Amino acid sequence: MQKRRRTRVSTGKEATVEWAGGRLEGGLRDVSLKGAYVRAPEGGRPAEGEEGTVRIHLDPQNPALDLEIRCRAVRVEDDGVALDFLEVPAEAFSHLLRLVQYNAPDPDGIEEEILAPAFRREDQDPGGE
Repeated sequence: MQKRRRTRVSTGKEATVEWAGGRLEGGLRDVSLKGAYVRAPEGGRPAEGEEGTVRIHLDPQNPALDLEIRCRAVRVEDDGVALDFLEVPAEAFSHLLRLVQYNAPDPDGIEEEILAPAFRREDQDPGGE
């Protein structure tokens, strides 16, 4: 059963992940409105569950355009790290939305995703509040 509720797209963009213990630079394998996978075969890795910041470089020549998003490492692999977005600032969200729409096979469907919850009730921890 497919649990994902957000379309993932490939963008060809680069990203930097920073956490308390280090920094990882690599290419975005995919990104959605809820998270991203940063591919980086070399370099340190955050621990699963560790929080930090991902910077998605929209224009490598202009760091002022970077999208800066708080994130958590949810899966750490040899070739990269899967990130869950914890907080997307309003100014970054509109750019993230356009980035995903531009690269999506169904751009109109991305706006519909915003209206649907990212998680179903049964996806949540039954012991949590």
